[in-house]
Amino acid sequence: MESTRGDESKGSGSPDPDARRVVWVSQRRALRGRDIDFKTSLGGAFPAGRDARGSSRRGGKTRGARRRDFREPMAAMSTDEACSETHATRLVQVWTKHETGGRLRDGSRAWEASLAATPEIKLVRGEVEDASQVRSDDGNDGKNKNASAFRASVFFDALTTSTEAHVLYTARELQSTQSMLQENLSNLNPKGSSSAENETLETLERGSRFPPGALVLADCQIGGRGRGGNVWTSPPGCLLFSFSTTHTVGATLPFLQYVATMAAVDAIQEGADAAIAAAAAEYSQQDLSSLEKNKGYLGDKFRRGTGGAVDVRIKWPNDLYSGGAKIGGVLCTSTFVDGQFDVVIGVGINLDNETPTTCVNEIIAKRWEELLREANGSGSESTENTYITPEPTSREHITASFMNRFEALAGLLNASDSFASLEPSYLRQWLHTEQSVVLEEPSGNVQVTVKGLTKSGYLLANDSSGQRFELHPDGNSFDFFKGLVRKKLAN
Repeated sequence: MESTRGDESKGSGSPDPDARRVVWVSQRRALRGRDIDFKTSLGGAFPAGRDARGSSRRGGKTRGARRRDFREPMAAMSTDEACSETHATRLVQVWTKHETGGRLRDGSRAWEASLAATPEIKLVRGEVEDASQVRSDDGNDGKNKNASAFRASVFFDALTTSTEAHVLYTARELQSTQSMLQENLSNLNPKGSSSAENETLETLERGSRFPPGALVLADCQIGGRGRGGNVWTSPPGCLLFSFSTTHTVGATLPFLQYVATMAAVDAIQEGADAAIAAAAAEYSQQDLSSLEKNKGYLGDKFRRGTGGAVDVRIKWPNDLYSGGAKIGGVLCTSTFVDGQFDVVIGVGINLDNETPTTCVNEIIAKRWEELLREANGSGSESTENTYITPEPTSREHITASFMNRFEALAGLLNASDSFASLEPSYLRQWLHTEQSVVLEEPSGNVQVTVKGLTKSGYLLANDSSGQRFELHPDGNSFDFFKGLVRKKLAN
């Protein structure tokens, strides 16, 4: 992923860990009603861009040339319709899982809200999923270029949460999904607002603009947000969404980003499981003699539900990696209002864009090719069934799977007020156990070994003598592992 980086010198100073107490560990700023970006010191940027697919790519098997259909141009978004800043009004359709859902605090429907912080956004009720049937901005029937191709009904069919993501906002193009939520949920006044507007926004009540369980998804973004104010862009093919949730315990607030990265890995693994299992079943049906020859193919070569169908791991604290390449990440912000935190979590995943790094559907396809080679032997001749490829997993299913897992994992975090029960699973999904890290200090380089997490969510490491340390980001380095400072812990 390519990035346009903001001011990297922001927050520079001496690497004193006591002077760099991470903002989200303390509630002092929150209690003053200020926004907390708990990625400023502990986290990375998520990729902002556009999803070039939108609609489903259901193609089943492919024969002949082994071209995967997720590489083909998206019918719903031509090159001429690439994201730009030319849309004065951005149409956002609002969908609800249940007919009676999506109510604001005053009883009105979600699409009737006035989003004062983002006046360029026009909310409309989501009534039809065919973008060509949405009334255009000028009032004439015909294709609206700012209507998303995301299929709400497919998403809701796969969604099993009790509350999360029951209200869905979809757009062809937004400045930022996270900004749309954060700026309108905040109790802070937007810059340049009049005193009358200030008075209204200062007394903004929870639920007056977005109902509980709101999720915003865009096919593309033109101003995606990253860590420390950085702006991130990415090529067509990204899955981009943000959602709002609430949290009450400040001590466990930082761990929500870990929960989100775990949910992302689980969602990708679930999508890979389904795609590979379906292809394997079709492979077996196409050539029974091959199945006999490779007895136990499904059981020995691929087993569902292991959580390891493909190589996807967490790079601490909030990035997703596969084969050494970044494929996504999470960005979390929060505001403390009326005794609890309003948290906005932004997620970006390379779903279909195999450049500049790689993407989920490419990873799945390569894993399938590995399974075929194992089953048939590297020197075997190609047969009809070797040209079967997995169906690409869709935005709708990955998003629903993510929300299902996030609600379950966040529920465990909230029930125990601790990350302890989730930490073993997190450590199985991350990249860093026993990783050697070199700390650059004025007195010379110091080598330590990562062992896990501390109770406050930082890296736990030991030096060669067995002394334990808590490793903090220095607040300056773009790569966290190149800018760590240590704090000595009691053994």
